[in-house]
Amino acid sequence: MGCLQSKKQSNTLKNTNNNNNNNNNIIDLQNGNEVKDNIDGSRSNLNSQHVRLKNNFFNEDINNNNSQNNALIDFEKKLKNKEKELNESEGELNKREKELDEREDKLNKREKQLNMRENILNKREEEDIATDMKLIVKDNSKKEKKIDSQRSDIENKESIEIKVDDYKKENKNKNKNKEKKAKELEELTEKIELKKKELEELNVQCQVKDEEFNEKNNKTKKFDEDINQRKNEIEKIKEEIKIKDDELNTKKKEIKKIKEEISKLTLSKNELEKLNEELNQKRKDFENLEKKIKKKEEELNKCNDDINIRKIELVKLTEEYKKNDEKLKLKEKQLKNKSNELLLKDNNLKLKEKELNEKEKILNAKNEPILIGLNNIGATCYMNASLQCLSNTKKLTEYFLKSYKYDPNKVMANEYYEVIKNLWNKNNNNKPYSPYSFKETLSKENPLFAGIQANDSKDLINFLIERFHQELNIVKQQNNINNNANMQDQTNENLMLKLFLEEFKENFNSPISSLIYGILETKSQCQGCNIIKFNFQVYSFLEFPLQQVNQYFFNKGIRSLFTMDGKNPDIDLYECFEYNAEIDIMTGDNQMYCNNCNKLCNAFYSSIIYSGPSYLIINLNRGKGAVYECKVIFPEQLNIFNFVTFKQGITVYQLYAVICHLGPSSMSGHFVAYCRNRIDNKWYLYNDGIVTLCTRQYQYNDGMPYILFYRGMISD
Repeated sequence: MGCLQSKKQSNTLKNTNNNNNNNNNIIDLQNGNEVKDNIDGSRSNLNSQHVRLKNNFFNEDINNNNSQNNALIDFEKKLKNKEKELNESEGELNKREKELDEREDKLNKREKQLNMRENILNKREEEDIATDMKLIVKDNSKKEKKIDSQRSDIENKESIEIKVDDYKKENKNKNKNKEKKAKELEELTEKIELKKKELEELNVQCQVKDEEFNEKNNKTKKFDEDINQRKNEIEKIKEEIKIKDDELNTKKKEIKKIKEEISKLTLSKNELEKLNEELNQKRKDFENLEKKIKKKEEELNKCNDDINIRKIELVKLTEEYKKNDEKLKLKEKQLKNKSNELLLKDNNLKLKEKELNEKEKILNAKNEPILIGLNNIGATCYMNASLQCLSNTKKLTEYFLKSYKYDPNKVMANEYYEVIKNLWNKNNNNKPYSPYSFKETLSKENPLFAGIQANDSKDLINFLIERFHQELNIVKQQNNINNNANMQDQTNENLMLKLFLEEFKENFNSPISSLIYGILETKSQCQGCNIIKFNFQVYSFLEFPLQQVNQYFFNKGIRSLFTMDGKNPDIDLYECFEYNAEIDIMTGDNQMYCNNCNKLCNAFYSSIIYSGPSYLIINLNRGKGAVYECKVIFPEQLNIFNFVTFKQGITVYQLYAVICHLGPSSMSGHFVAYCRNRIDNKWYLYNDGIVTLCTRQYQYNDGMPYILFYRGMISD
């Protein structure tokens, strides 16, 4: 309104100035001065109001924005700190959970191993109980022969059945408890996996919220930059207004001076016109200033709108942050619950570990090897070494401990059973056993082993194998195994093999025949008629004469008879098998009778291994009298695939026992045995009554290996 009044007054002044005369110039000047004063007053009022409005508006907005920004920054800092703490606690919990999972996996593996060992020991305990009960029954039957044998047998059988049933029930209860534990472990693992999935989802949500929050922060930063730019522009406008105000003040001073001059002097019309022109220019300048101010006000209104929009966005952000804060609190509670669950789980695992440790101690006590030596009772080292090797023949020993029944007709088997029973008795506390009864019976059954003179382990093993087979064979009336074969066409290899196998099954049915007996195939070809005859026979062990083997390879030009040191050269065990498969020429006193030629003829003869036994025994024959000293190289894992006709049978063997001879003569010196114990699978030196652990690999090569014992890789 003030601006419009000033414009009207200025228009009236123009009209009056054009119409009035020179006499009225002083009055016009006075009126012009009044108009100027009014314009200056209205202008100053407008400027002051405008400046106040701007200052109030900007101060309020800046204060509000600063307070809100500070609150948001503090809130963001708190949220970030909380998130860091939660992430750290979550990381620690995850680490702890991983450690517990690894610990649980180790304990599960350990539990599986212990369960396997427990099952094996339970089987052994069942077998030992059965054997012990059978022994009790036998001892009672010997002592109480006068009592009614039928009633005692029935009562003993019933007591055995009751104990076995009770033991089976205990095993069933143990298995049920194990199944429950396994189910509980599976449920725990499922819960842990669910918790892991929930944590992964929460992590993904937090990452999304973090990205949104970062975007909002970027927007607020841009908005702050825009506000700062606006503030800078407003400050520039204020400076321009100040400059204009200064100019106006200078003009006012000039007008005051003019008024003073007018009061003193009478001015002319030309001076009045100049003054009017100056006033018009001032008005125009003032109008331009008002337009600029209006534009700035419009810009400020736009800024206010933007600020309001930003405020709304900030309110939304605060609500979202509050929601996120609530979620984080829930997550924190879940993590605390999870930590409590993990603590419970940790305690359960510790208890389980204690139980497993106790269980392992019990199993280790049960799994200790039985190491009982045999006392030398008068030049019996050959017998002690042989018995130790046979006792570590796993299947044969298991048969005697679990299945053998005492029979007065089985003289040597009964004595051997007593030896085996004492060698594998845990209650003996590894004290050496003296086999007096066995030696006495052996001397009676075979005079070769009577007295206290030294003997050969090979002769004893051969005698025991044949005697055990005779006593344990189910077939008592045996036919000559080659009778039917000799009546047939011996030139037909398949027919001869078929007949031999049929007769072998009919006549051989004992643990010895199933474990130790193999089959040899012999071929003879007459040089006169070139007819080849085939024959098959049983063998219990292979014998390789080392001196002849060395001579054979010398004759072939492969090696010399002696080394540079004058010693016998080393022989490889595979060279012995190659020598065994060589074709011999039978001439002179060794000629063979040919039915086709009806006379003695020169012939080609070969003996080949048709099939290997479950347990292969090899004698490295060093000759009678003076021992043929040479080193024999033999592997722990023997592969005879290239030396066997029946490739589908056992062809790979594992070394488990060695008899070594120490001394210059086969009938003197000392015999020791190196055996792989059937319980802990470690090598031990059996030197009569002393048993020691082998401290290095291939320690059995220290002496002269004499008899090698191999077991088939399938048989055990």
